[in-house]
Amino acid sequence: MVRRCLIVAACLALPAQVAASEREQVPRIGLDGPELDACGGIGSVTHFEPEIAVLEAPDAYAREKDRLPIRSLVWLCEAVGDYQGIVYATGEFQDLGDCRVSRPIATPQAYNGPCAHGWVMALNLSLVSE
Repeated sequence: MVRRCLIVAACLALPAQVAASEREQVPRIGLDGPELDACGGIGSVTHFEPEIAVLEAPDAYAREKDRLPIRSLVWLCEAVGDYQGIVYATGEFQDLGDCRVSRPIATPQAYNGPCAHGWVMALNLSLVSE
């Protein structure tokens, strides 16, 4: 009976874990204060694979939303554990400068600019510029 209860309890807990990992968490900008740029630096994707996964949240079970090839440039914004929140240009007519994070902002907030955003394992990035 105890074993059956443990199995049932584990099954009931599973949907909550799945639901939590499916929620998108937008990286925050402006965490370095109102005197510094909204995102603290620029990084480059450096990894042994041809591409890295961009996730919806800083969680190994988060849904993949994009893939970035090696040498892609990204803005480095919020860091959570082993994950780096990034903002990056997408599309033919978009440039890294279009992301609106290279100037200070008054208070920290979730990124809501025109560029794409997500989370990658920080070990897949190299600092290019602060």
